[in-house]
Amino acid sequence: MSGHTTILLAEKLSRVSTKVKGILIVLVVMDHNDWFRQLAPQVFGPLTFHVLGFFFLAFSFGKKTLTYQFFLDRIARYMVPYWWTLALTTLAFSWVFQSQVNGHAVIENFVVAALIGSASMVKTSSGLFMLWFLPCLFGLTCLLAVHDSQTSQRVRAAVWSSAIAVHFSLPYLTGIWMSWVPFGLVIASYVFFPGLIWRQLMLLRLPHYSGLLAFFVFLICYGSLATAKVHIEVGTLEIMALKNPLFMFLNFVSVFSAMLTLVWAADYFGSLRWLEALGENSMLIYLIHPACYLVLSRLWVSPTLAASSSPMLFIHACTTTALAVTLAYGASLLMTHSPVLSAWITPQGWRQWPPVAYWRMALKVWAVRSRQ
Repeated sequence: MSGHTTILLAEKLSRVSTKVKGILIVLVVMDHNDWFRQLAPQVFGPLTFHVLGFFFLAFSFGKKTLTYQFFLDRIARYMVPYWWTLALTTLAFSWVFQSQVNGHAVIENFVVAALIGSASMVKTSSGLFMLWFLPCLFGLTCLLAVHDSQTSQRVRAAVWSSAIAVHFSLPYLTGIWMSWVPFGLVIASYVFFPGLIWRQLMLLRLPHYSGLLAFFVFLICYGSLATAKVHIEVGTLEIMALKNPLFMFLNFVSVFSAMLTLVWAADYFGSLRWLEALGENSMLIYLIHPACYLVLSRLWVSPTLAASSSPMLFIHACTTTALAVTLAYGASLLMTHSPVLSAWITPQGWRQWPPVAYWRMALKVWAVRSRQ
């Protein structure tokens, strides 16, 4: 096959990664819209590739080395926005949605959720499951850095073997202990093997028709899962349906075929600046969109399932999703264009976070004065 009819997947993804993020975040917001869930629960039941797609992007560009600074920078990038969002949603959940507030329990639940970050503990503290993602992304990037830092082929082989074992055995494991593993490391271990496979796919030269072929494969695999009414939730580890080897295989293939489809589709969207803008602000949109849905539920008169036709409900679901994305994007722009908010809530690195910067400055002043 000549070079004129193939393209390196890594090269293609590097061109469209921001637009892929934009598509993924729209799918995430759609998945969190209860109207879509009520209209077509079987369609959204097996949906996992929108979350795994963001995880795959962590495997896509360059190898990572675990250093003390890398660890701190990932805390600033992922955990600081998570802590801010958790604090605000915990306050809102405690004081607005609960009739009686136990201050000690609120603080205890917040501290546990801040340090562990599992979906169940986040739900107890803030009322939201979806905040589990950022702690898990932090754990995954650190786990990946540990893997990439290994030079021994034996160690790498052991990691591959462990990743395979965890991925295929986790659906058979149950227990409250999994919710106490910090930073979503159980989920990170589960997606590690597919992530390593995706990294290998990035090195392949694929024909230009791969996107169309992947789309048809996705329709077959995902359609089979939806028809069988398979329900999978990665964040809460509701993956018991994957005990069925056929469902496990179909889910595995559907995730990869979906990502390949999105990469190829993003290349055909041309220079859609709005899609790139959503991708550039995907993390903030992810954190803000639940509040937008809450505002819309108070301002928007929602139709009832019994009184409205399916087309009208579908239009309502699409409209509320579009409005939630638009509002969340607008709020993200306000934050990113504010030097104070962006520095405090979404720092680019540990040393740029104001508390750390002020502390370092204070130490320098103290050192200078102590020498005088």
